[in-house]
Amino acid sequence: MDEKNIAKIFIEHFEEYKPILQEHIDFNGEILNHVFFGECNDHFIKLIEEEKEISKIELLFDFFERMAIQGDDYVKELLSVTILEKLGDSKSVLKTAYKYMGPETKKASDEIEKFWGRF
Repeated sequence: MDEKNIAKIFIEHFEEYKPILQEHIDFNGEILNHVFFGECNDHFIKLIEEEKEISKIELLFDFFERMAIQGDDYVKELLSVTILEKLGDSKSVLKTAYKYMGPETKKASDEIEKFWGRF
């Protein structure tokens, strides 16, 4: 996983985000990964807050774990500063999310929370 293919790989696994990506491309003329995943954050948070679609949450966090393990430095940074940092803005969201995180995602989340002094 790298900067050039991360959005494409994500959409292959989560087709429901394809309209967000298309709108993003239409507006920006290209894929700006930090912006695109930032635009997805509200959807991630809603899914976590509602905690109704457990299988979707598990798949999402499996993907995040793959980002943490298989991603290059850019993808790991994207995960930390764009996705996990936003989850940490709410203690209740982070607490719920933490239940679904794999070991490498937890490590990245802990690091970003420590960086912001929220841990």
